[in-house]
Amino acid sequence: MDSILLFNNKSYPSSYHLSVLALEELAKSDWIDHYVHTSITNHGLPDPNGSEEQDWVKLLYIHTKKHFAFINQQYHSLDKSFYKFVESSLLEFKKQKAIYVGLERKGGKINTRSKISSPFQITARDAKQIISINNQVLINQCVRNERWDHYYGPYEKYEILNLELMNDLSTIWMFKTKMLKSEKR
Repeated sequence: MDSILLFNNKSYPSSYHLSVLALEELAKSDWIDHYVHTSITNHGLPDPNGSEEQDWVKLLYIHTKKHFAFINQQYHSLDKSFYKFVESSLLEFKKQKAIYVGLERKGGKINTRSKISSPFQITARDAKQIISINNQVLINQCVRNERWDHYYGPYEKYEILNLELMNDLSTIWMFKTKMLKSEKR
C-alpha cells in the first residue's frame, strides 16, 4: 500500500522500487511456505546445519532468484511477456535504476561515455504495472483463502489474506493488469 501512496504522489521511481521489493518478498514468503510444507509432509525438515538447507536459504537473498520464484508461483496465470521481461534481467535493472544514479555497465565495465541514468526515467506506467501485478496476486491469494478456507500457507497468512484485505486492495487500486489472470470468486 505504501507504493500506492508514492504512486499517487507522483513519486514513480520510489513506487516502482518498493513494488519490486514487495514482489520479491511475496515470492520469498510463498517459497518458504512451500519449503516448510514439503519438508514436513515428505520427510521432515532437513538438518539446519546441513548444506542442503543452507544452499536453499542462500537463494532467498538473491533478487533474481526471487523474481523467478515469483514467476513460478504465478506460472499458470502470468503472461509470458512478463517472464521475458524478468528473464532479460530488466526487472532487476529497472529496480536498480529507480534508486541509483549511474553510468551504463556492460561486460563488467563502466561506460564512462554513456549518459547518466536517473531514477526519473522510471515512468508512471512502469510503477503502475508492478503495483497492479502485486495487487492482483494478493487479491488472488485472498480469493483462494476464502474459497478453500485456509488454502494459502500457514494460518497466520490466512488471517492477513482475507476478504477485508481483498476489499481494501480493490478499493485503493483501480487499475487492472493484463499480465496476470484474476482468480474466479
